[in-house]
Amino acid sequence: MTLGDAKRKVFMLLDEYSSGGEVTEDEDIALKMADFFDMAQKDIIQYQPIVRRASVTLDGTGRQQLPADVARVTRIAANGVRTSRYEIVDGELLYTAGDMSDLVLDYEAEPQRITPETSDNYEFEVSENAANCLPFFVAGQQVFADLVQDYAVYYNTYLQMRAALPRTVSSTGDGRIRQNLFRRS
Repeated sequence: MTLGDAKRKVFMLLDEYSSGGEVTEDEDIALKMADFFDMAQKDIIQYQPIVRRASVTLDGTGRQQLPADVARVTRIAANGVRTSRYEIVDGELLYTAGDMSDLVLDYEAEPQRITPETSDNYEFEVSENAANCLPFFVAGQQVFADLVQDYAVYYNTYLQMRAALPRTVSSTGDGRIRQNLFRRS
């Protein structure tokens, strides 16, 4: 779904129609739209993260900058084998100087920030099901301070749709399942 499609859906949810049936864009609503969609996508990735993979060849210096969109590294593989010998600190991968390994990083990514300058052609980086939740979040935020319209209808619909999303879980372990309820010492 594009940002333009999502904006149109918000206007439809808020019943912003002219007497001829055309969607009308209220300037006050339009001015807040970008920031609300940015908030919405950052909330939704807590439930369905954007999962990416990047190949990195270490240069031997002991410090390697991670891709700019990395929120959390979930797995590092060196030369095809999962490893935990590398450390991540403040957006950098730290390692022993002289290491020239080829790494594969699996990570959860931050979405591109949505600003008022963001084009309506911007494609949300979340799944289509997650993107369908976003207009309800934004519609609720638009009428939050309105004393006539109840924001809860939109926001509760958003929460219900978000809860129904298949939860994407990233693994940071070794692939084994550990039982924590009755843990033995």
